[in-house]
Amino acid sequence: MKRSIALIAAALILLAGCARQPQQDLEQVTARFTSAPLPFEDPASRLWSLAAEHPAPLLKQDIAEPKLLEAGAELVKVRALHNGDWVVFRLEWSDATQDLLPRPGSSSDAAAIQFPLADNGDVPHAAMGEKGKAVRIWYWKALWQDDAARARTGGGDRIASLYPNAAIDHYPYEASATARAEMENRYAPARAAGNPIAVRSNDSPVQVLVAEGFGNTRTAASQPARGYGMWSRGKWVTTVARPLRGGEELGDIATGKRSYIALAIWDGAHGHTGSRKMRSDWIPLVLEPK
Repeated sequence: MKRSIALIAAALILLAGCARQPQQDLEQVTARFTSAPLPFEDPASRLWSLAAEHPAPLLKQDIAEPKLLEAGAELVKVRALHNGDWVVFRLEWSDATQDLLPRPGSSSDAAAIQFPLADNGDVPHAAMGEKGKAVRIWYWKALWQDDAARARTGGGDRIASLYPNAAIDHYPYEASATARAEMENRYAPARAAGNPIAVRSNDSPVQVLVAEGFGNTRTAASQPARGYGMWSRGKWVTTVARPLRGGEELGDIATGKRSYIALAIWDGAHGHTGSRKMRSDWIPLVLEPK
């Protein structure tokens, strides 16, 4: 009798352990429906345990110049939740260092989720789409998240972060507003020209882009995007969210119907920037009906 009880207890412990293991879906990313508030900016929310995890392999971008020569993260673990109006993705990948600030030879860590514009199964090339077959990209960047945090908290000048031992005697532009405007045009031309990478329309760390192939990318007129990244112990866990109904410009995603996503990861410490990135092929995406 004692032996039977011990065996039953052991079996229960084993089952409990199995239940705690993350459920995987190797075939597709399945966005689980929930009526609870979506964890738009909470990669650590317990709600993520509701969604199956899809392990998405990554490849070096070796199609267009400048190609990626040194590989970065080779796998992204993807989960997704939706509430009928928005879908939010959770991306997890290994990265030995947290790279926020651009420095010589390095850049900011970043991640992106790409969607075909037309939800008809005729997907374009997974590497940034094709001429006449556009893709929409939700692009999260650690630098932009750091910018927003500094703006909220008065975190100070980024130059002081890059060069903490530098001493400043005088800034010539402090003489007058005219002098400041002239120097900003001279030494910050991207900002002066209104470059959307340098001049953000909002404080979200996620930007929506439109592409029809490499070298043919622009910011979308509409920017419905939310997200947040957390780095700890050699890995990033980041949320990226978009509305299901994006209209003519951004496209729609229907529940219960197969769509597709593709992923990209940039490791700033290894000089990944622009087209130098790790990327996936198209991954099937299905939103669970309500």
